[in-house]
Amino acid sequence: MPREGVDSVSHRQVFREEIRNAIREAIFSGKLNPGDRIIETYWARELGVSQGPVREAIRDLEAMGLVETVPFKGSRVRTLTEKDVRDNYSVRICLESKSIRDAISQLDDQQLAALVEQLRTILHQMDDCANRGDLRQFTDCDTLFHRAIIDATGNQVLLKLWEQCNMRNWFRFSALTDAESLRQLQSGHQQILEAICARDVKTATSMLEDHLTGLMDGFIRGVQS
Repeated sequence: MPREGVDSVSHRQVFREEIRNAIREAIFSGKLNPGDRIIETYWARELGVSQGPVREAIRDLEAMGLVETVPFKGSRVRTLTEKDVRDNYSVRICLESKSIRDAISQLDDQQLAALVEQLRTILHQMDDCANRGDLRQFTDCDTLFHRAIIDATGNQVLLKLWEQCNMRNWFRFSALTDAESLRQLQSGHQQILEAICARDVKTATSMLEDHLTGLMDGFIRGVQS
């Protein structure tokens, strides 16, 4: 392929990723609500790109479960059902349980110590966010915590599958809105960390399942409200 063609494809991929992130952020922030249309011409104009990469970005978001396309009506923000939430969390629990088992069984002492130190740093940040009642920043730290464990395993397939599940996990979530509820959630992460540090697979995976099941129940209440 000519150099110009390679550069064109590269720039198109960058545009696609940036557009996808911009629309995703609009969904997570509430600028776009469930059922709202995602208008290609608006986003193309807003971001200064053509409609082609916008269309590709929307397809990516559809694959992630954030967007749905209705024949003759275009694309819109998807409204999650209780089944969507349960399906999402059942898969996430399986993926993250495997990541914890692999991290505990495969990492040597030095590697595990590095992971534990990384998780402790994230927990300190979560403490600060909880004390301030900063849900948005807290959720970012939550994602970093869970991803750090998966990253430590070096399993890129697992990471990719997890990212597809995690795309929905803070979508339209309103059950945790005060400092006390965030502190309670943070304590679950602390228990998982302590079990990983002790190489206690049974306790770590049990704590993880309880933690994610509690989040799932909160999402379902949000969906039903």
